[in-house]
Amino acid sequence: MISLDPIFVYVMLTLLWIWYRGNRYLSQKGKFRFFREIIINLFFVYILSVTYLTMEPFYFTNEFAKKGAISFDTNLFYNLTHMADGYLMYQLLYSLGNILLFLPLGIFVPYLFRHVRHVLLIVLIGFFSSLTIELTQTFFTPTRLGTVDDLFFNTLGAMMGFIGFTMVRFSYYKAIQFARKNRNA
Repeated sequence: MISLDPIFVYVMLTLLWIWYRGNRYLSQKGKFRFFREIIINLFFVYILSVTYLTMEPFYFTNEFAKKGAISFDTNLFYNLTHMADGYLMYQLLYSLGNILLFLPLGIFVPYLFRHVRHVLLIVLIGFFSSLTIELTQTFFTPTRLGTVDDLFFNTLGAMMGFIGFTMVRFSYYKAIQFARKNRNA
């Protein structure tokens, strides 16, 4: 079993990120957009946070080598309804937590990458990002369990984030049009 120190890993990733963003800034020669740079760095912190929340306690092993060790819950809502029998609040928090975990993905991705500003693309990105996490948990972590419930709620969260992004973006452009119309009148 391999145990990783998350602080060391995240410090190294952060140093590499700072080096990369610094080189990118130097190569763009004055095309620095402050607000966009803040959003890009927040997205990086978000990705680090998601990996921490979904991979903690960072024990990795080759589950392929163990017979019967691989388990993936493919029954939608079974794990949710049986994980805390009688405790509806825990079940709701579990669902809400998975939705909130991927809500920023549905906001950051269309803001940073214009070519994916379509609900189907965001749903696919949310689904495959969640699937990557669930398969990593299933095949490489002995302490975590991959579930279809997480796939469903994470994808729903990404879609809800995109809907929120679209509503704010639409309202922003309508307000600009309204202000221009009133200024010219």
